[in-house]
Amino acid sequence: MRLDPFPQFSASLGNACSNPRVALFAIVMTKICLDRVYNYASVVNPNAALDAGGNETLDILEYQHPWTSDGVYGYLSSYSAKGRVAYQSLLMYDSGFLLCRTVPLCLLVHWAFKSAPAWSRPGVFIPLASTFIDLTENALIWLLLKMYPRRLDTLAQLTAWMIEAKWAAFVATVVLVCVSGLVGIYYSFHSMLSNSVLMEKDRQEKLRARRHVTDVLQRSGKVASSSAGEKKKQ
Repeated sequence: MRLDPFPQFSASLGNACSNPRVALFAIVMTKICLDRVYNYASVVNPNAALDAGGNETLDILEYQHPWTSDGVYGYLSSYSAKGRVAYQSLLMYDSGFLLCRTVPLCLLVHWAFKSAPAWSRPGVFIPLASTFIDLTENALIWLLLKMYPRRLDTLAQLTAWMIEAKWAAFVATVVLVCVSGLVGIYYSFHSMLSNSVLMEKDRQEKLRARRHVTDVLQRSGKVASSSAGEKKKQ
């Protein structure tokens, strides 16, 4: 029994994400998209709450917890027309951020569990599922914004549920990242220890081989000396 339902797919995707160019590009694009998200968020909600350091937070719909369609439309109605247009652009950059963020997450999980037993590897299922749920949430919010002020209560209720599912998947991803970090450190240390043991064994074998060669040369020298002495006596 395996934790990963798609081990071959996880291995292929992990190897692809291990490409330094792919990983570097994804990290750079993640930063660029995240900066854009923050810029548009300040337009969507100019009165966003501040954190303890006095910095603006992403005080927008998907970072709230509306449980009903009325709650969803309550947030959408609080934004200006300009804010709702900016929100649509924000969702596009947020989708790019999610796709690019998935690469380093998959790379971390692939690296951490590469030396672990096959049955214990979680694969990239959780990061991919989290990304899929988040992208679905973005699509639903975009549709609500596009159709506003027309109310689509069923779609809004589905959006509220998807927001909660997004946060549950996010927590699962954070837990997986923490576990992957610990597992990666453990197996890296274990690999270093194994390599040091193998190097010590190899050194001992070389010393034994060197002593053996020295003994053979010494015996050969003694035999040659004794043979030369006998010839002189004759």
